Amino acid sequence: MEQIFQNVIINRQEINSIEFEKESIEISLYPGGEQTFEILITNYGSPTHIHLSVSDELKGQITFLRDNPYVLQKEYVSAVARIPQEGRVLTKGQIFITAGYGSKKKGFPVQLGKVEAKPQESQKDESSKWEEETEELSPSRPFVAEPAKKVSRPRTSGGRGFGGISTSVFKNLSGGFSASSGKRTRKGRVEDEKLPLTLALGGFLLLVSSFFLYFMLPDSVHFNVSFTQALLFSILFVICTTYILLKFMDEI
Repeated sequence: MEQIFQNVIINRQEINSIEFEKESIEISLYPGGEQTFEILITNYGSPTHIHLSVSDELKGQITFLRDNPYVLQKEYVSAVARIPQEGRVLTKGQIFITAGYGSKKKGFPVQLGKVEAKPQESQKDESSKWEEETEELSPSRPFVAEPAKKVSRPRTSGGRGFGGISTSVFKNLSGGFSASSGKRTRKGRVEDEKLPLTLALGGFLLLVSSFFLYFMLPDSVHFNVSFTQALLFSILFVICTTYILLKFMDEI
C-alpha cells in the first residue's frame, strides 16, 4: 500500500468545507526518480464528487490516477510524482481540491525534490579517486621471492671438533658471498662465485706445497712447527678441501 501523504476532510465544518490535516507535504525525489503516494479523502456529509488538480509548476510532475473521484465516506486517491532526468532538483507548487461542483476550491503547498545535489555523483567521484590513488600506490607486478637453494652438508668421518669449525666457517663464507651478490648483475655474480673457488684452490696448493717442502728440505734448513701452527694448517686444509669438493659436487 502506498504511503498516505495528506488527509483531506470535506463537509465537516459546513457544506462543501475543505480542511487539510497537514499544512504542507514534501516528496523527496532526485531527477529521474518516481514515487507513488495516496491522498485520503474523508467525507462527513452526503456523497459527492471532488476534483483534484495541481498548479502550473507541478503540471507533468504529479499525476492523479483518478482526478474526479466519487466520495461516500472515505476514498483513497493514488497519485504518481516524478522528476524528469533533466528536470529541476526542487519544485514548489500546490495541490488543489475542488468541492461542490466548483463552488469551493482550496490548496496546500507541495515541495517536490530535494535541496541538496545528488549524492551519488560525489560518491562516484570519491570512489574513482580512491581507485586511482590505489593503482598509483600498488606495484605493477607482485614481488615473488625465489626459493633459496639448499646446500647438502658433507658427512665427515673425522671428529666433531674440526668438522664443526670447518662447517661454521664455510657457512659464514658462503652466506657472506650470497648476501653481497644479491643486487649485482649476472656477470658480477659469476665473478664472485669464481673468487672463493680460486682462493680455496690457491690455499690448497700452498698448503700442499708447504707440506712437501717440509719433508723434502734437508735437515740443515728444517724449521720447527709448533702444535698451534700445525692445528691451524690442518683447519685451513680441511676448509679448502671441503669447499673445493662441494663446488665440484654442485657442478656435477
